[in-house]
Amino acid sequence: MIKYLNQKEKALTKPLYKEAFFEDSDSFVNYYYEEKLKDNRILADIEGESVRSMIMLNPYKISVFNKIYNLDYIVAVATGKEFKRQGYMRRLLNKALCDMNAEHVPFTYLIPANKDYYLPFDFAFVANKNEYNANFLGLKKQVIKEEPDKELIFRILDFINNEVSKDNDVYTYRDENYFIRDLKEIASEDGFINVYSDENDILAVESFWGREKLELKERIVSSKLANRKFGKENIMVRITDIVELLSNFRAKEPIDIIIKINDNIIEAQNEYFRIEMDERHSSVSRISDIGDRGFAEFDIADFTGWIFGYVSDAKCSLINFLDKSTAKKTLDSINKISGIFINELV
Repeated sequence: MIKYLNQKEKALTKPLYKEAFFEDSDSFVNYYYEEKLKDNRILADIEGESVRSMIMLNPYKISVFNKIYNLDYIVAVATGKEFKRQGYMRRLLNKALCDMNAEHVPFTYLIPANKDYYLPFDFAFVANKNEYNANFLGLKKQVIKEEPDKELIFRILDFINNEVSKDNDVYTYRDENYFIRDLKEIASEDGFINVYSDENDILAVESFWGREKLELKERIVSSKLANRKFGKENIMVRITDIVELLSNFRAKEPIDIIIKINDNIIEAQNEYFRIEMDERHSSVSRISDIGDRGFAEFDIADFTGWIFGYVSDAKCSLINFLDKSTAKKTLDSINKISGIFINELV
């Protein structure tokens, strides 16, 4: 039976978690099950007390053009060895995506262990890994291993939120609860946080963890010290409510265009949409009869990569337009997402 597990049932997923993610230490697994399961959702195929397959939906506050959404970060995707390649995970993911559409959630995201697994579900890469090369020589260094006083917590949060919002239209918004939970996560692997400051301001924050091998978990550096660089492809997104997502977008000049989205999983998105947009407003509506009007046809994954600014050229078909160059100019007028800063690992 496929269902969202209640708090008592969530504990039944631990054997499957330890089977699938055997490299995780006991201390981390204990942290995860004590902390993350407080507010996440787990969609599972369960029979009695046996969990055959599961996905965990961990909530994060994500800012999209300065509007805060509670979005699901898909993690702990696992199927028991004896149930693999029988369609269990496909059914779970399809249901989760359709449920998000019904809840008007604009998108969900993940960091794939294997991108080929998620491509058939129309996830698309939208961002590469954030990296910095910085010299902290001459700065004051403070090492945090336990929860510090609130003044320092808020100074750190202000630094991070201000820094990541500068050049990013989409980023994880961090609050006190986020910081305290993240510190617990780092501590579960004997980690710590380094805070670098000059006489007045915090200029960098980095965290390390790892019991057997110490590794950099995250580094955020002020643009005064270093420019952000980009590593390998990292974040994949699946649009789950295109109407809600596009309500946040604006255009350089007034536009009115019809797009056709091909979505084989979320039927509510497998439709024609009229987009009316300018510098201040956006209106997106479903339409059933377009007559002989021109439209731009996208597969949902191609639309994702393009609207999130990861792919510069729109991969679409321009149909029934007398002047396709005008249609292309209209699409180009939409201000795509510029900059994404999502660093969470679990």
